[in-house]
Parts: sequence; structure tokens; C-alpha cells
Amino acid sequence: MAIWQYQLTVIPKQSVLEKFGKIPNKLEVNEEAWEKYWENVIDIENLPEPNFEDVNTINWWKNSKIKKSELVENIDKLVKRAEWSKGYLESISWKGNENLEEDNDCFIAFNKYSRVIEEFSFRVDLRKKRNIENFLTGILEICEKKELIVYNNEGILFLPKLELIIGDLKNSRAVDFLTNPEKFVEKIAKKENRSKIEKTNFWNKLKQFWN
Repeated sequence: MAIWQYQLTVIPKQSVLEKFGKIPNKLEVNEEAWEKYWENVIDIENLPEPNFEDVNTINWWKNSKIKKSELVENIDKLVKRAEWSKGYLESISWKGNENLEEDNDCFIAFNKYSRVIEEFSFRVDLRKKRNIENFLTGILEICEKKELIVYNNEGILFLPKLELIIGDLKNSRAVDFLTNPEKFVEKIAKKENRSKIEKTNFWNKLKQFWN
């Protein structure tokens, strides 16, 4: 994810209500379990199923009646399909024009046999106000119509309304970087210096998969 992007993950509102009986303010992100998970990954091309439960391992879409085609048709109106995703049988990716500072993207994964959605997330480029007015607002409108809700990388839940999300967006790392990049880099450096030595080993191993 580019530093100027703000990411949200989309899940059905009904599935959260069925699990908790209400819409909580936040869902658990088990960072410690994820660190242990990545430490034990041997083959990045064949990732094992996580053996713990958190917001990112629960199959929120398994009982959803929302058709993939209904989402895809509307997303197509907001951003172009990514060239690299055309041959994929289990996912669709969309990608804006990074050169025009429209680095908005969207991703939907689904079961290739049942076509049931398994994952839906998107990222908005904060370098242009127009990206918020057009892309972000457009995706949130789709979510509202289909009774979907969104959560950020910390698991904080939001109804799909810009006025509810804008505060979190303004406090995001992307905005920190874009408004004061030098201060942002200093803050990250200080945070890394406070990290434990064993966590350094974890991040070094993770970087090896992406280099």
C-alpha cells in the first residue's frame, strides 16, 4: 500500500449483527497472533490457514446473498479494471492512474465455483480532494445501498458515511505523511527505535517475501 493511500475493508452488516447482536465500535485485530503466523510462513505462494480468530480471519461473507456482479458493475463506474487481474478466476482488481495522482484501487476475492464473495477492500489516494469526492464517496454509496459496513486497519468499524469516516481519515498515516512528511519520518524512526529486538527479526523475515 502506498503511503498516500487510506484503506478500508468491507463486510456485510448482517454478519456482524448475527455474531455480536449489535454493531461494536471495534473488532479485534490480533497483532501478536499475526506476527507468530508470519514468522512460521515458509512458502509465500502457499500460505497456511491461520489457526486463530480475528477480524481478518472470520469469513464475514459466507451467508451473504449479495451478488458479486451487483458490486462489480457499480465499481466499474468509479475506477478501471487492473490489467494484471483480467486472467484471474478468483478475484477482480481495479486500479486508478497513479501518474495523475488517482491511485485509487479496489479488490474483490470470491470462490471460483460458488462465486460467493470472500473479501472486499479498497484504498483511496488522499493526494487529491477529488479522489475523496468521487471514488471514496462512490464506494461508500455502494456499501450503504447493499447494507455493508467498513473497518480500518485497526478494526474500528464505521457505517459507510463520509461524515463518520472523515475523522479517522484525517488522523491516518497517509494524512500525517502528506501534511508533514519530515515529522512523519521522524515519528516512524522513533517508534522503530522503541521496538523490541525480536520484532525486528519478524519484520526482516517478512521483507524477504516482498523483495
